[in-house]
Amino acid sequence: MRTGVNPEKFKEEKLSDFFHRIIIPVYIPNLNEEYYCNQLEVFEKFLDQLINTINPQTTVITLINNNSCDEITSVIEKWRTSIDKLVFYRENKGKVFPILLEVRSATEPFITISDADVLFYKGWEQAVFKVFASCPKAGVVAPLPSPALAFYENTAVFTDNYLMGGIAYQKVMSDTDAELYLAGMGNDSLLNRKNRTYSWKERQYVLKGKNAIIGCGHFVATYRSELFKDKTNYPIFKFKNGLERDFIDALSNEKGYYRLSTPKTYAYHMANNLDEHSKSFSLEKENKVSEGLIKRAIYSRRSLLPLALRKLVFRIIKRFLKL
Repeated sequence: MRTGVNPEKFKEEKLSDFFHRIIIPVYIPNLNEEYYCNQLEVFEKFLDQLINTINPQTTVITLINNNSCDEITSVIEKWRTSIDKLVFYRENKGKVFPILLEVRSATEPFITISDADVLFYKGWEQAVFKVFASCPKAGVVAPLPSPALAFYENTAVFTDNYLMGGIAYQKVMSDTDAELYLAGMGNDSLLNRKNRTYSWKERQYVLKGKNAIIGCGHFVATYRSELFKDKTNYPIFKFKNGLERDFIDALSNEKGYYRLSTPKTYAYHMANNLDEHSKSFSLEKENKVSEGLIKRAIYSRRSLLPLALRKLVFRIIKRFLKL
């Protein structure tokens, strides 16, 4: 039998208001198998760098524990007070399904989706939101140069700008950043361009006046959350080739937004081992994003051309102008 009235009803406390949410799925089932044996130190480095590079006044973290081993769960508990929302599953739900559950219900205007093996540099939020603020048609921005993905789900940026002279083909990515990208991805051929005069290391497609490279991957990227809001379908498989493209990557192209990346490196893919760069890396000083910058980034526009027409025009441009 209840006595009295719950005092919480009279407090009238306002909900906290944030602008940016980072969603991280993590699945590390054990530390015994060769693939996972070094993942503990990678995950510790990842969480430490992430938490110390974001602005806690504007940005919050959702961490999805896909039934990871006890050692990983202990690391998560260590950082519990710095994580806004913890989701625990009793089985591995894969990457895409739990992300969609979280991103579709998020109230923040921007969502970063990140793998749990990324080394974040100071100023990464600020660099990303500078791109959004300078280009209202940016729908997704990666915090590291991604020129080799210029054509991936990215018709709007070319149909809107190429014939109007809004795109340059020049070198803006440094050789150092190119080498970091290749080292992190573990594949020296990723910046090669077959049948083209220049490699992606030598020249990149750049959106003029926006300080942004055209192209964006998905191991870490920041999205306008509106991209996800009118979707209700979910994958029926935990893992399947193409799931990220179908349910996440294609949305910006579908809705007429651009996929861009920062010209400088602000995130490094550690993968499943700490290499010398990851071990020696440390923050030099604080460089947190401001609320004002994120607010300026909220304003958005879309390409006016329908997707089918954009795809056709893009194919013509790419083929006959030999992009």
